[in-house]
Amino acid sequence: MAQNEFSNHSGYFIQEIARKTNYLLNISLSPLGISYAQFRVLNCLWKKGVLTQKEIHEFIDVKPSTLTGLVDLLSVKGFLRRTVSEEDARTNRISLTEKGDGLQEPAWEIIEAFEKRMTQGIGDEGKKDLIQNLKRINCNLG
Repeated sequence: MAQNEFSNHSGYFIQEIARKTNYLLNISLSPLGISYAQFRVLNCLWKKGVLTQKEIHEFIDVKPSTLTGLVDLLSVKGFLRRTVSEEDARTNRISLTEKGDGLQEPAWEIIEAFEKRMTQGIGDEGKKDLIQNLKRINCNLG
């Protein structure tokens, strides 16, 4: 294989899948008024409850400035709120509003439908293998 045939490398396909996933989920989630990046923030709160911005950052691993923008936008849209921590006045606690909590079911329906579309034609055993291999790749990269 020639070195310039980059499309035969797993990294190329992983990047293409990530790009397409982000694009298509942004479109699919837009009727709910959120992007895929915003979904990821909301999902942390749905799964873990009230968190600090630092804790959210540890889960979704985006630049702090990016996360600040996402939290700001979700707050303006009324999906979450910031409150000053009682333990440390320098720390904000991020929590869902009723409106934000109400997005969980319709957002996950969209995510599940996308997952089904993405893995169409891959059997249950193939899906397990795919997830296992992706986890291994992720682990290999640190």
